[in-house]
Amino acid sequence: MTEFLATDEGTEKKLSWEAFIKQEVLNFLIQHNLQSINVDDGAGKKGVIKRTAKGDYSVQITSNEIL
Repeated sequence: MTEFLATDEGTEKKLSWEAFIKQEVLNFLIQHNLQSINVDDGAGKKGVIKRTAKGDYSVQITSNEIL
């Protein structure tokens, strides 16, 4: 699954799953002051972000690909 992010010029920019988790989902977690968040695209890709005791963020990204 490829996400698309609209830019100011109206063009679309492809955003990889990893970039989506590390940017959009992380920003959402921070803005809403959440401790953790799980994201699943329904096609085998998953992402988990958790706030550590030190205040850092732990990011886990998994994918299931057919070769």
